[in-house]
Amino acid sequence: MHNAECTMHNSEFRILTPITTITTKKKHITDPAAAFYILAAVVIVVMLSTVSLAITRSMFGSLAYQPLTKIFFNHLADAILLLAPCWVIKHRRTYTFIILWLVAVWSFAQLLYYPTYRDVMPFSSFLLVKNVSGTLIKSTLGAVTKKSLIVLLMPLLLHAYHWWLKRHSAATQPAKRHWWLFAASIGAFVVLRLLITTSIYLTNRQNYSNLHDAFATRYTKFGGRHLNYIMHNGVMSYAIFSLINSIDTGVSDHERQLAEDFIKNNCPAYADNSYKTSIERPNLIFIMVESLNAWAVNLDIDGHPVTPTLNALAADSANIVCLNVISQAKNGRSSDGKFMYQTGLLPMLDRSVAMEYSDRTLPSLVKALKRRGYKAVEICGDEPSLWNVENMSVAYGFDTLYHQPELKAELEAADYKIDKVVMEYAAKYLPGIGKSFIAQLFTGVMHSPYDGDFEPATWISASKQYTPAVRNYLEKTHYFDQQLGIFLERLKQAGLYGNSVIVIASDHSEPVDDAPNGRPSLSTNGNECVFIVINSSHGKQINGPIGQIDIYPTLLDVMGLNDYPWKGLGHSLLRYDVHSAADNTDEGYGNSPLLKSQQEAWTASDILIKGDLLKRWVTR
Repeated sequence: MHNAECTMHNSEFRILTPITTITTKKKHITDPAAAFYILAAVVIVVMLSTVSLAITRSMFGSLAYQPLTKIFFNHLADAILLLAPCWVIKHRRTYTFIILWLVAVWSFAQLLYYPTYRDVMPFSSFLLVKNVSGTLIKSTLGAVTKKSLIVLLMPLLLHAYHWWLKRHSAATQPAKRHWWLFAASIGAFVVLRLLITTSIYLTNRQNYSNLHDAFATRYTKFGGRHLNYIMHNGVMSYAIFSLINSIDTGVSDHERQLAEDFIKNNCPAYADNSYKTSIERPNLIFIMVESLNAWAVNLDIDGHPVTPTLNALAADSANIVCLNVISQAKNGRSSDGKFMYQTGLLPMLDRSVAMEYSDRTLPSLVKALKRRGYKAVEICGDEPSLWNVENMSVAYGFDTLYHQPELKAELEAADYKIDKVVMEYAAKYLPGIGKSFIAQLFTGVMHSPYDGDFEPATWISASKQYTPAVRNYLEKTHYFDQQLGIFLERLKQAGLYGNSVIVIASDHSEPVDDAPNGRPSLSTNGNECVFIVINSSHGKQINGPIGQIDIYPTLLDVMGLNDYPWKGLGHSLLRYDVHSAADNTDEGYGNSPLLKSQQEAWTASDILIKGDLLKRWVTR
């Protein structure tokens, strides 16, 4: 290092003394880009490490499973590859700041995304601009923390430093291209990656059969495929992996045969209606509840029940009840819940079905009932763009959709208490249909964030039990429970309760709070959803675990729809003793002979969706 003053105009860096000097046997480089390169690399490593540390501590409460050295060298390799072009391109300053801001935005998004999704936000999700809505913005703002703001501050500090250097520089020096440094950067990335992955393989040989497996994606109960790939291989390796996977080459003949064989060997072809409800041509009222955690049911706060309505329904031996439904929703979240319940298919592991495959021909509960002359209506308070509500409603076969455009006045009058509006509207509308119907209601009050005060507040907010976020969530849950009780009473008054099968199911579970002992839970991850069927004529308490995928064939049984050829990829809870579930291709809950096929169902479902191979079940 030595002192000198120099500047660069336009694409050249203006760096004040001291200037970094790189010396080799053949070259002696005094280049202002070298100093700026080092500072930029430090900023990138710090931003990416902030994300890794935050997620690791959230997952495990410590760094036991993600050593600091592994985090540092993973992201050092990322920084080296990202900044490699700086040595050879003309507009290197502009390129560097673009990279810094892209890394900052990516890091900021992950800090907001992980607490809810328990995975890294895939690159494809950044392109879902149609999904931007008031609900999403409100949820995002509620998830902002000091840590996430610090990530955005890092590039600003480098901007300020660069501006200060520019004002105090006097001399100019042309930028130089150093192709040998560019090649050395690529080589350094490859060497670091090989060293890190070899280290992972050698220290965890029980998990890998060979070195290649250490590069492969893995699911664990602590995180999804995207997250675990980054934890093992870094961000840039993940970016390359995602780019390759994004090239949709369709479905090969081998994959088609794989899906066909799975259906032939694992999907039943029964047509009897032995488990049909005793109600003649029953209506089906499906209440899909936003973020309803099973641990909230039967929970008392200071001696008072949070969900008295749900408690009573769950305790009724005449109902089908399971409080151990494993959430299988992925990147599509609420839309994945709808997708599973309507189609009996699993969501895609890497993409949102609702946003990217809404043009597929899908079998559904709606279409099974419409073959018998049922009317189909969907009522929700979502914006049209949120998870592609309008197009998916058409894909499922609904005749009518009432959502935010139609309910705007009521939503504003109720201060956007969506559950009250949706259920009041349904109570008024459904009695006038005049024939058998399927009605799908979707609630929204329990959606994140959970960082504010809920009005009207109850004794829950005044309690000292649990954390503020959990109390806020439970206030919302209590409000939903109240509205559910009112709605069920109105159905009785209208004469609809006794001739309707009424389903209450969570769209997915919700972490709510990562603080140690911050929330009650049925398990370490609180991943259980709720499933209750009223008027099934086959009361059953199911211990589980079961998957959300098992609800579709169960409802075919209850509604007497087994003449419909598509039985789904799950198992009817009235026919099978289901006590296992798979939320990906690698991990499972419970232990039963069904588990292997439950894991394989993810691959089969993915092929069926991508290849649009479900048409024949819709047209038969």
